Amino acid sequence: MGKDPETAGGPETAGGPPKEAENRLRWGSHLEFLLAAVGMAVGTGNVWRFPYLAQKNGGGAFLIPYCIMLAVEGIPLMFMELSLGQRLQQGSIKTWSKIRPYLKGIGIAQVVVSFSMTVYYPIVMTWCMYYFYLSFSNPLPWVKEECDAARADYSCCLNDSAKHFYYVSALQVTSSISDNGGFVNGVVICWVISWVMTYACLFKGPESLGKAAYFTATFPYLVLFCLFCRGVSLEGAGRGIKVLFTPDFSVLYDPNVWMDAAGQIFYSVGVGFGAMICFASYNPIKNNCLNDAVFISLANSSTSIFAAVVVYSIMGFREVSTGIKVADVEGGPGLAFIAYTTAVAEMPLPQLWAAAFFFMMVTLALNSEFGTVEACITPLRDFKLFSKISRELLCLIVCCVMFLVGLPMCCRNGLYVFNLWDNYSVTIPLLCVGAMECIAVMWIYGMPRFLKDIEYMTGTVPNKYWQICWKWVSPALIIVVLLSSMIKKMIVPETYESFVGCIDSPINDNIPGTKNWNRLIPFTWWAQIFAALMVIAPVMWMPVFVIWKWKADIVPIPYLQGMIDEGMVVKDKPFCFGKEVRKFKENIGLKSSRPAAQNGEGYVVQNMTATNGINPDNTGSKV
Repeated sequence: MGKDPETAGGPETAGGPPKEAENRLRWGSHLEFLLAAVGMAVGTGNVWRFPYLAQKNGGGAFLIPYCIMLAVEGIPLMFMELSLGQRLQQGSIKTWSKIRPYLKGIGIAQVVVSFSMTVYYPIVMTWCMYYFYLSFSNPLPWVKEECDAARADYSCCLNDSAKHFYYVSALQVTSSISDNGGFVNGVVICWVISWVMTYACLFKGPESLGKAAYFTATFPYLVLFCLFCRGVSLEGAGRGIKVLFTPDFSVLYDPNVWMDAAGQIFYSVGVGFGAMICFASYNPIKNNCLNDAVFISLANSSTSIFAAVVVYSIMGFREVSTGIKVADVEGGPGLAFIAYTTAVAEMPLPQLWAAAFFFMMVTLALNSEFGTVEACITPLRDFKLFSKISRELLCLIVCCVMFLVGLPMCCRNGLYVFNLWDNYSVTIPLLCVGAMECIAVMWIYGMPRFLKDIEYMTGTVPNKYWQICWKWVSPALIIVVLLSSMIKKMIVPETYESFVGCIDSPINDNIPGTKNWNRLIPFTWWAQIFAALMVIAPVMWMPVFVIWKWKADIVPIPYLQGMIDEGMVVKDKPFCFGKEVRKFKENIGLKSSRPAAQNGEGYVVQNMTATNGINPDNTGSKV
């Protein structure tokens, strides 16, 4: 990949590209960027979380708040992040520090959130990879015929063989988060393979990632389509789809339904991690990022709805085959490893459909993993200290660190550790980052400047709809979701679902079994402290840098030179750059300038000291 033609050669012109863009890596094609971005947004949550939320929150009626939140929150935030990365041509940390030094904490918070996500999320890929390997067994290991009559919990296995296999054989789950239980060998092997695959696809940056995305971003859709064709042909499929989409409009009066819709949109589109900023920074500056934002967001939501149809058609078949009601389905891992495996065991050619499903889940998880790891590597590469290290070595170091930090999840209590990370390391910090993003761009960077940036890149100024969403609607929704999440966590006791076994044969003589084999148990003191640290670790950088860098000198954004030379019009007085203009004038020896009205549109800064069109720093002036 060479230099992009948009960024190569010559001094910067009005609103032109920053100098860093000249040597920045590029995607092999725009299609590679779209595939990688869609892959980042579409993950396992589209398959096992959205279908559960839709069925839980009024079926078809849930699509109303879901689509509204997509329009006023998901697409606008995606548009904002892509615009920032594409305009400033930097990773997340340098993007925010360029806007203001005291905003650097937002970028660091994004890197920490991405690190946290990357530590625990690969365990999902690991479990799916392990099940993919087991899917080639004949018979499948989770069918009732494989229950061991010599075991004390034989009756439990006969009652629900898929659940028994998941907890007892595959993950070998202990009854407490404090009981480590040692490593599960099969899971450790798959954990190693998952990180080798991640490194192999990322070590060359957008070059290798873009090529990998051709497969990892498209294969899940091929499998989903095959599963759809098989699912809708099964007996009872219509019953399952009917349960999913039968609307209950009364739930629209429940604020929790709207909160679930807003939360699902925010988490699923992939904003807040800094990954979309990094991906967009590898695009040429002259690119219509609005079209990209709309395409990526709609692809993500359409995948969720399509996956829900696939899942519930198979759940309808499960009801006919086993008598388990369609509505009795859990969200999260339980849907994939228990509900789906129960259904697939009753299909003709069960090995084929099990292997296809879990390989699809591996590729979905791998795609999302690419984005969050890249969101950590790209900002590090933008620093001089790490820029001297080869991309391959830095990627290897980052992957090794994440591998070691997440390794404890391969132990027998790994399911509980995973739930601890999942519940606390990302949810609240990501919402805090999202709220700060909107405030920083709209109220500190300034809407006039941001609109001019987008006009330069796309050729058109975003209309009032986008401006209202960015400035008011999106941040308000994020803050409401954030407050409700914090209140809920303060009111509801900090507990986790401990595996205790069935009523007939509990795994611990001191803890009786339950009907659903789980019992809510309070987190230990050390787990609660660890949860608090996971929330504080990313969030604390934002106030720390505001206090530390509040009075720091503002370094003018490089393309400000061209803006002044061209007499850039802004709808704000007296320009909207404030200290940056004064600092810039000092740097280039611009002693005389004035704000002047132009066609009644706004104000421009005119260079009054250029001689024969040449400024003191040898850049041309067209004023």
